[in-house]
Amino acid sequence: MSSLLDHLDIRRAGGSVLDGLKDPLLWLSIPVLALVTYFLAETGLDAAVNDLARHQNEAFSLSWSAFPMLAGLIAPMLIPIAFALKGNRNLASATLGAFVLSLLVVSLLKGFSSRIHPEAIEPVTSLARSRVFRFGVLEAGFLSIVEGWPSGHTATNGAVCIVIARLCPGTILSTAALLWFVWVALATVFGINGDVHWLSDTVAGTVLALIIGRRIASALDVKTP
Repeated sequence: MSSLLDHLDIRRAGGSVLDGLKDPLLWLSIPVLALVTYFLAETGLDAAVNDLARHQNEAFSLSWSAFPMLAGLIAPMLIPIAFALKGNRNLASATLGAFVLSLLVVSLLKGFSSRIHPEAIEPVTSLARSRVFRFGVLEAGFLSIVEGWPSGHTATNGAVCIVIARLCPGTILSTAALLWFVWVALATVFGINGDVHWLSDTVAGTVLALIIGRRIASALDVKTP
């Protein structure tokens, strides 16, 4: 256990999280993403994409999207541990930092915006549902953190994958990480027959992942062969 904690290098990961919180690009991106979300909701693009996702055959939708949705819940937590068990301290601490920072930022935004999920029963139409936010502090209780804007699956998996891609450029691991990022992002929009997220949730999660992954990788920029 002590060896695992040593290789995770929690102090170093924590330092990268604090460094990431100081990134002005991260905080400047949030109001921009809010405007993009408003545009996609008000123009009906969120609802249109969700309606398209709901036209899939249910069995087909589950066949390609269930795995990334389920595995995506734990992959960002297990990847740092896997690197630590392999003795790769740099990737362990970097991916841990990316996961923690992305989870923190997303949780704060979800807790404040409490956006209604596509699978909600009311309002009746997808267009009306896509426009409902309940601003405040945990207005939907615990569901505010679980659901809503931005996509936590996309942000956490994406941030970890971007760190891997930047610290292991040109490797099979880098390619696999980016493919996983894309698969998870697609699943959040089109998977489970459109019950997971609105398009703008995933757009916001993707941008946050890119910003956070870049910042963490730059803070821990020792390339890993």
